[in-house]
Amino acid sequence: MLPSFALARPDTLDAALEVIGEDHVPYCGGTELLLAMRAGLTRPRTLVDVKRLPELGGIRVDDGRVVIGARETHHDVATNDLVRRHLPMLAEVERTVGNARVRAQGSVGGNLCFAEPKSDVAPALIALDATVTLASPQGRREISVEDLMAGPYWADKEPDELLVDIRVPVPAPGSRATYVKYQTMERPTVGVALAHDAGTGSFRLVVGAVGEVPLVRTVGALTEIDPEAVAQEIDPTPDLTGSERYKRHITEVYVRRAVEAMTERSA
Repeated sequence: MLPSFALARPDTLDAALEVIGEDHVPYCGGTELLLAMRAGLTRPRTLVDVKRLPELGGIRVDDGRVVIGARETHHDVATNDLVRRHLPMLAEVERTVGNARVRAQGSVGGNLCFAEPKSDVAPALIALDATVTLASPQGRREISVEDLMAGPYWADKEPDELLVDIRVPVPAPGSRATYVKYQTMERPTVGVALAHDAGTGSFRLVVGAVGEVPLVRTVGALTEIDPEAVAQEIDPTPDLTGSERYKRHITEVYVRRAVEAMTERSA
């Protein structure tokens, strides 16, 4: 059973920011938050419904970046024409998140704010050099998704801040990206995102789900990625999906597969 709580339904972003605080938590899809509340892991006094805030909706291209409203669902992102055209890897990742209910109900912003270690979305966005916009009564600030993922279930945002949107640079012509994962349940055991920036020539490797926070490395060439070394560098969390030794093994396997996939795309 859910603990008792009050429900606030502001109509504008400014009104929402007047309410949000330590015990007044933003609520959109609720796919993670309600589970945590049922488990007794969090007991907010008030849920602030932000599903209808127009400022948190829509997907557009603005100043060379794809801007995704925080309340857009995984399904919305997976099927959006702009995302599919400019960020096909992200669209593919969103197409396989969780299950049909999670994809239809869960929001991209909520997924990031919950900082779920076994996220598909965060590693993909980090590889694509994405940022988020955080709003509070004091103003707005923009930080990278990598910095936002401060720890397991810990996003680097203040209690009075609300994630408004996610901003992903439109890749330069000739850029490419891939995401591979190993999954036996509804969340990945390991997910590997690898993106090539044709503008700088660099490659960004992100290994997620296997540890508490994603491992991020930027290199100048694919040949600089050593799957065995990456597997030894990670700090895996042993759980029901595998031991530390097993997770290092599958990390090596899937980093190698990501490199092979990227090599095939450049051929």
